[in-house]
Amino acid sequence: MKKLLFIGCNHDQLPYLLELKKHQFEIIGTDMNSNAPGKELCNKFYQVGYDDCYGLIDIGIKEKFNLDDTIFTASAQFAHKGAAHFANKFGIDYPTEKNIDICLDKTLFYNKFQKLGIPIPETSFITNKEDFVSTIKKLDEKSSYYLKSDFSKNPNYVYRFNPENVKVDDIFWGRDRYLRNHYILQKEFIGESLRINIYGERYNVFQFEPMKKISDKKKYIETVGVINSLLKYIKDLGLDRWLIKFDIILNNENYVVLDVGLDPPFRMVKESKLQGINFAKYYVKQYLSQKVDYPESLD
Repeated sequence: MKKLLFIGCNHDQLPYLLELKKHQFEIIGTDMNSNAPGKELCNKFYQVGYDDCYGLIDIGIKEKFNLDDTIFTASAQFAHKGAAHFANKFGIDYPTEKNIDICLDKTLFYNKFQKLGIPIPETSFITNKEDFVSTIKKLDEKSSYYLKSDFSKNPNYVYRFNPENVKVDDIFWGRDRYLRNHYILQKEFIGESLRINIYGERYNVFQFEPMKKISDKKKYIETVGVINSLLKYIKDLGLDRWLIKFDIILNNENYVVLDVGLDPPFRMVKESKLQGINFAKYYVKQYLSQKVDYPESLD
């Protein structure tokens, strides 16, 4: 029987685990929580976190994984780092660890955006407190700016400030899981914040406030080239088979791309529940067989 490594067995992952049990897999589950809710749904279970690459490799060796087996995670997007590392070890088809790293590190994906001609806000990289202090003197005092750490997850190490009143000592300058090498300094881009989920050649758009799916901006979004730009990024990193989410800011003249995400899209999952759609069913189908047949009402 084909084996499947399922990384992350907490409550939010249960719908995907239940869907995968309908397929012919021997499911090897992992989670940092020894009593994870999905534990009993797995054929075997190991108490290993998604960021423990060595622990995951040990599981693969013990369970004799090979290139005919597969991996699935619906956990935090950082779980894809461990999954890609595991896949590389056992020859399993998966996006490369290098490309997953690009999606996780803002320094890397902003550089990738620029190389691909994808618009981003006015951006620079800050290495330490002294660098930041010297940079502030050169900023436009009438504008607002954002300072975001390279691995930040809002609200961790995301600061909005004006050069005239920034409190440098209130900013975290140490090093941890959210700040590893750089802060990203960006001038505020004025416009409407939107979330775009892309699946195959299809996509949907969500407002942030209030959170709701919209369609009236789709024509303009396509006209200014947003979707083509995002597809360029997806194809360049070999993520064509996945559902990828992006945060953008759009105004009447242009747009910028702020972020990219690999984990299941919260807004699309919530919309599916409102419509009585089993989102996990279609998500699993896309990842296992590249069939993109989500109900059109989700577009």
